Amino acid sequence: MTLAAAIIYVAVGFGVLLYAGDCIVRGALATALKINLSPLLVGIVVVGLGTSLPEIIISAGAAFTGRTGLAQGAIIGSNIANVWLVLAIPAMIFPMVTTSPRMRLTAIVMLAATFAWIGLAASTGLNPAIGLGMLGALAVYLIIAWSFGRRDLSEDTPEEIKLAQIPAWRVTTLVLIGVVGLPLGAQLLIDGGIAVAAASGLSHEAIGLTILAVGSSLPELGAGLAAAWRKQSDVAMGNILGSNIFNILGAGGLVALAGPQVVSRELINYSHWALGASAVMITVLIFARRRVGWVTSPIFIALYCAYIAGLIYNWSFADAPYLLLERPPA
Repeated sequence: MTLAAAIIYVAVGFGVLLYAGDCIVRGALATALKINLSPLLVGIVVVGLGTSLPEIIISAGAAFTGRTGLAQGAIIGSNIANVWLVLAIPAMIFPMVTTSPRMRLTAIVMLAATFAWIGLAASTGLNPAIGLGMLGALAVYLIIAWSFGRRDLSEDTPEEIKLAQIPAWRVTTLVLIGVVGLPLGAQLLIDGGIAVAAASGLSHEAIGLTILAVGSSLPELGAGLAAAWRKQSDVAMGNILGSNIFNILGAGGLVALAGPQVVSRELINYSHWALGASAVMITVLIFARRRVGWVTSPIFIALYCAYIAGLIYNWSFADAPYLLLERPPA
């Protein structure tokens, strides 16, 4: 495949993913509103899962075809992009803040999952037993989240009322379009991403961290913009946290099931640092009840641009533990 054809594959895959992701999110939201779920639960579970399906499909598909570097890079890159890009862009236009105690619990779960991934990657690597543990932890979290956040005690907005009035046949159609379109778009992205890597000399990890990560985060961006426009900070913030939890525990768990695998030093020595920093930053903002808006958003976007520059110039934090200590002799 030529580079031009690979770029076309990637562009078409982006478009299919964006449209299919929007369809499945609208269908899921309409269903949730019909049965009176809380906005926070909708954001974390319904929208979070719906918008994470591209990452899950891309990562699982890549891992089970032997492209584990592509799969791992897509998960890590997507979580970084979700905080520093996907959250920042809507918040720059529509500043958001959340004070829900349940959001703090969700942030703790997201932070714990993130550092569990980082720790396991640096020590034991991934294997099917770890994958089962991740999927089991996700199941426990979903049961707890559902138990504590089922009821919606807030008044529906006009937009929510309009969504809830969508007829059942149309909701079913939206979900089916999403179910069919997401794997199709994901496969186009995988094929195009691999071809771009081969033609440009980039590693599978680099393609996963950039092209596939940003492309698979487009549904989160669309859902975040829609939620911010309706001034539903809980849905917008819950979408980011929920998506990151599903990416690590869901997509990561499926990737680990593909078999024993070592996480590359390229990821451990650089991207995992950005992953941990982004998770800590959003958790601190939530606990401090600080607004994400015109001050925070440009900082996040600048950090993401710096992160991408680091990928281009092969930055590494391999020697960071020795910054304050004398490095031991080789």
